Amino acid sequence: MKKILNIFIVLVVLLYIGKVSINTISGKDETVPLRYGSLSESIMTYGYIVMDEMTIDSPIDGKLNMIVKDGTRVPKGKEIAEVVSPSFDKEKLVELNSINDKIQYVKNDKSLNPYVKDIESINSQIDELNREYKESKDSKVTNNIKKKIEDLMSKKEQILKNGPSSIRNLDELYIQKKELEDSISQNLYKIYSPEAGVVSNFFDSYEDILNVNKLFNINNNDINLVKKEPIERTGAVKQGEPIVKLINNYNWYILVVLDNGESKKLKEGRDVKIDIINDNVQLLDGNILKMYSISNNSHIAVISMKDAYSDFYKKRKVNINLIINDYDGFIVPNSSIVNENGKYGIYKLGDNDLPVFKEISIKAQNNENAIIESKDDSLKMYDQILVNGKDYLKK
Repeated sequence: MKKILNIFIVLVVLLYIGKVSINTISGKDETVPLRYGSLSESIMTYGYIVMDEMTIDSPIDGKLNMIVKDGTRVPKGKEIAEVVSPSFDKEKLVELNSINDKIQYVKNDKSLNPYVKDIESINSQIDELNREYKESKDSKVTNNIKKKIEDLMSKKEQILKNGPSSIRNLDELYIQKKELEDSISQNLYKIYSPEAGVVSNFFDSYEDILNVNKLFNINNNDINLVKKEPIERTGAVKQGEPIVKLINNYNWYILVVLDNGESKKLKEGRDVKIDIINDNVQLLDGNILKMYSISNNSHIAVISMKDAYSDFYKKRKVNINLIINDYDGFIVPNSSIVNENGKYGIYKLGDNDLPVFKEISIKAQNNENAIIESKDDSLKMYDQILVNGKDYLKK
């Protein structure tokens, strides 16, 4: 009887092994080779772009003409735009160009070089003293300036009296030029860059809310106000209206809004990568400068951006994928991972193509795949593992 029982047990085991083998071979238990891969842990959220920018207002009512193309980086002192008044007389500009040509013609006479240099030097000194005279409110200072101007005028008269007639004509041309320039400047205002930076005429009215001076003091109301994107300012402008920005493109930030759970995954001083959704740009490197709460369940991470991004000044609110971790290792489908007796593992095909449970630790996981690590280092590249480990566990 005992011999018959042993034979029965052997037959049951053989039938089970045959069933498993047939299932595996037939594709009922699909397998894939184990390979190396990588997964990123990321947070999908909104980001708000903050720039280190200087805003220049229009000095008069008129029409804005951009001299420099939007997005161009310029040095300090570069002419970048002009505002033309409706009452601007173009004929005066033609007349000024004609006078400049005449001045250059006289200056081309090398025999007049000493006289020209003296006259130009004296005129420059007089102009500077006149500016100081207008700005000073101290009568002693103004009297002293007035005396210096009179001395310079007397010196110039002596040069004109003793020099050739052409030098007197040159001085007349200088006087006409100054009068025309004063007249033109009241109706044609040229704007020069006060510092080096990127020129932009895109505005959204949030410049006073989202700026570098408030980086660590943004509140929930500030964030909720942002409902539109910057638009280009062209054509007619009003006096006092912002018309041009100068931006430090080496110093810009993204403010990232996070909930409580998301904020716990980040730390100040940590490097992250930013993927701006719907833009064909590479991953941008950044560093978490500061984190602070703006409501019971909302936090802001101030990210200092390290990479250049050509159109950052044309945007304010962007959809971003904040990548906080990259993991490398064996990559497997989530369906292959099982929990057996409180231990996570996968089934790999062992000897005789029989599935064998292998305990693992999960390093990272998304909706489809996971990066795993073998607990006993027994997993190797190209090991065949069951894709549907959970289904196999039920058998």
